Amino acid sequence: MITPTHQSPFDTLEAAFEALCTEPRPLTLESGAVAGLPRRAVPLTELRAILLHPSTGYRVRNAAVAVLLERARAEGGRWTVGLAGVLVFGLRRATSALCDVCPEKAADIEAEALAGLVEGIAKTDPRRSRRLAARLIWLARDRAKGLVAKELAQVGRPGRHPAPEVPARPYGHPDLVLAEAVEQGVIEARDAALIAETRLGEMSLAQAASALGLVAESVRHRRRRAETKVVAWLGGPPMPRRAKEPEGDAEGDSDGRRGNSGEPGNSAVRFRPSTPYLGGEGRPEAKRATDRRPAACQPPADTRR
Repeated sequence: MITPTHQSPFDTLEAAFEALCTEPRPLTLESGAVAGLPRRAVPLTELRAILLHPSTGYRVRNAAVAVLLERARAEGGRWTVGLAGVLVFGLRRATSALCDVCPEKAADIEAEALAGLVEGIAKTDPRRSRRLAARLIWLARDRAKGLVAKELAQVGRPGRHPAPEVPARPYGHPDLVLAEAVEQGVIEARDAALIAETRLGEMSLAQAASALGLVAESVRHRRRRAETKVVAWLGGPPMPRRAKEPEGDAEGDSDGRRGNSGEPGNSAVRFRPSTPYLGGEGRPEAKRATDRRPAACQPPADTRR
């Protein structure tokens, strides 16, 4: 007797995608639809492999996703499955941390992500948006994070058992801290998503600004205001102010998490403690005796005017 296997929503999507792209009538992108692709009909399974290959440039990737998005918006059905199948690896990666937080809700998280993707397809214009794949995956993950936030809101509420097994406050993982900050009304869900994507994920500020339709400087200030609220809520020290923001972050630090100023980016809620450097007091006195910089670059021994 064969025991039926329970597939996750992403596994079901993969199976449907593979079925659509098999003979005798595979779902294909016709020849000449996108400059830079083979001059023949390309099955979407092969198209996905081409788009994920490092040798494929950004313009070709974005143009191919734009064509698929336009077909999905106009025809729906198999083209929606085709676009989702091309993006499924990105969806898996974007939701993996959320599934680790609530493993018992992994199937529901994946289903919410797919629902968010369908919503994103409906409201994303392929002719005006840049970085279409990143935007669609971001919208899908944002909806899935809403489900995780609701689940975390149930933790620690009074029930029949006076001592729940799970602690009331989700410590440790930055995503959990952001989710609780949203639940407590400290910041909005969209600001939590911005912090998570640009600090914990791989999206740069430039990519986030493009997805939101804003300039990078506005997105930078919006993220800083939200982070300041989270730090104050956690009882941490005030965030140090910088005289000038590094230019590299605005135009796409490759990971969007560390600029020339050395600002830590591995956590949205953990910052450096106060030091003589951050306080503007210069190098510590104990280090000056062993300073190996040229004499012309040495700080004066007497700082009095």
